Amino acid sequence: MTSSKSQSEPYDEFVASIKLVTGEEILTKVVVNNDHAEETVILENPLICQEVRSFGANIPMGYKFEPWIKMSDEDVFIIHMTSIITMSEIKDKNVVKTYKEIVKKGFDVVNNKNPELTREMGFLSTVKDCREMIEKLYRGEDASKDTQS
Repeated sequence: MTSSKSQSEPYDEFVASIKLVTGEEILTKVVVNNDHAEETVILENPLICQEVRSFGANIPMGYKFEPWIKMSDEDVFIIHMTSIITMSEIKDKNVVKTYKEIVKKGFDVVNNKNPELTREMGFLSTVKDCREMIEKLYRGEDASKDTQS
């Protein structure tokens, strides 16, 4: 990603959060072409951003990203500045890294396989064993004992 600050290059390129007049908030790589008289913005791989909240919670648990235009194979879109309420460059390195990873991996569910679970990732158990442990906790029994009877 480069940001053009010199007069020799007629464009600026950066990752930004954009609020559209439609109410959508998108995360995208933006290319602003300062050469054209018509004020347009080029969006590369725009992602729509939505908060994920647990039921009844007032604080977001995280954010969910989806392709902005779901039925298109295109990844570059041109919009007019009149469609934008506000645009803010993202300077948080974690957000930029997350954006780049999503764009790189894509949303193809068939090709994105979950990793194999290992003991190093955490405790592995059966649903039955976990249920018994939780029931023991609820009843106040010592849940650290082996659940096998």
